[in-house]
Amino acid sequence: MKKNYLLGIDVGTTMMKCVIFDFEGNEIAKSNHESLIIHPKPGWAEQNMIDVWRAVTLSVKEAIVNAGIKSEEIKGISLCAQGAGTWLINEKGKPVRNAVSWLDGRAGYIIDKWQRNGTINKLVESCGLVYYSGSGPGIIFPWFIENDPKVLEDSKTVFWPKDWVRYCLTGEIMTDETDPSMGMLDPKTRKYSNTVLEVTGTKDFKRLLPAIKNSYEIGGKITKSAAEITGLKEGTPVAVGAWDCSSTALGLGCADANEAFSIIGTAGIHMLVTDKPTIDKAYSLSCHTVPHQYLVHSMAMTATNNLDWFAKEFCLEEAREAAKRKTNKYKIIDEKVSKVAIGANGVFYLPFLQGERAPFVEPRARGEFLGLGDWSTKEDLLRAVFEGVALSTLHNYKAIEKAGNFEKVRLGGGGAKSDIWAQIISDCTGKIMEVTSGSEYGARGAAINAALMLGIYNNHKEAVNNMVKIKKTYVPNLKNTEIYKEIFDIYVKLVGSHMALWSEMNQLVVEKLRTPIDIKGK
Repeated sequence: MKKNYLLGIDVGTTMMKCVIFDFEGNEIAKSNHESLIIHPKPGWAEQNMIDVWRAVTLSVKEAIVNAGIKSEEIKGISLCAQGAGTWLINEKGKPVRNAVSWLDGRAGYIIDKWQRNGTINKLVESCGLVYYSGSGPGIIFPWFIENDPKVLEDSKTVFWPKDWVRYCLTGEIMTDETDPSMGMLDPKTRKYSNTVLEVTGTKDFKRLLPAIKNSYEIGGKITKSAAEITGLKEGTPVAVGAWDCSSTALGLGCADANEAFSIIGTAGIHMLVTDKPTIDKAYSLSCHTVPHQYLVHSMAMTATNNLDWFAKEFCLEEAREAAKRKTNKYKIIDEKVSKVAIGANGVFYLPFLQGERAPFVEPRARGEFLGLGDWSTKEDLLRAVFEGVALSTLHNYKAIEKAGNFEKVRLGGGGAKSDIWAQIISDCTGKIMEVTSGSEYGARGAAINAALMLGIYNNHKEAVNNMVKIKKTYVPNLKNTEIYKEIFDIYVKLVGSHMALWSEMNQLVVEKLRTPIDIKGK
């Protein structure tokens, strides 16, 4: 008996993932292929749009083979993708140039100018986003206007990443609400903001902005040419899709107001669903893929890569032990951390290896261990890293709680795979942590939108109830939560006391120590 499936395509920053789900949300098979970031100049970050499409086509074909199904059994498709940046096509539907990635920093000098003249504050008040150099057409268009205006003159449409891939699949031009809500929409009307266009000086190029549809509406059908290159069946419907963070929220089951999620991955992504488009400088606001809902977000620059760094530099012993026991070194680390008491025997860790963007902005912030004694052990430092990320998580929760209270959090990312880390985060924040089955949350959210497009479920909540399943729950130990409140008070004071110091340290390193010291004396 044939079974029907859904395909979720996740266009990541470098990895293009394709995941096949059944109608109950079970992951059947997946595949991924890479498309690298290009750096034409220091601080620039671009992507070859054709190469992104190539990686997607390879992933689609491979996922179908891995699933052992026929393409006609895939009844619906949708997408999610990295947000921001600027992806331009011309009248012939071809890329005008490489896409400018959300990681791009070429417009940093414009951001600096806007911070000085108050433009940034006007933009926050208009769209809810604290602009950064790669945040989309609102900042990248001004750079082109000043430095290469012909690029915009030669363009027909600006896409967000998922829109480019969907265009390659269907030939249709459009976007959804979630992507442009990161800097280009009035969140109250969910339409393009004339104020943003006026303030950024881009109103003459409003013609490039694509029409907006709902994420779960049909955004076209697989064309003959796309079918030939991907192995998909011609005519298969494709939903419009969403920004990956919004899709991830949906894929974790967050569809109603006051539902929250955290991804403890390379970055610490913390978001709360709200039905009130209230703008506050403490957080950023965007449209959710769910109708009439919004996302409040506060995203730390780093999370699990604090542990990755420490493990790479100092955990050779654990790697050897893992090899002997035929397990993962992180399992060994978890065992050791679980034996260290709360508070890491007085050691604190500030998890700012790449500066910080939320809940405070300080690119010069750095990671630090404090409270070391000659009795401190490597296990104490590991526990401090786990706790430092948990304290950063709590710090970000304080920001998004200004928009609403929540008691439970859907937890994902590498940190969610560690029982001890998930429990520490639960104890530290005082929140119940729920881990769901599967691992590809963004692609699952895309599959949910595809299911809604097909009418399999009546609404997002019904779809979530059927396609998202809780695998494990962590309940906070309230005695530990009380202790963590005191630890958190010290953590916040440490952050505050280091602001001026980080600036001085950066000035010393950049201005005085630019020439490496020749330790051999030659």
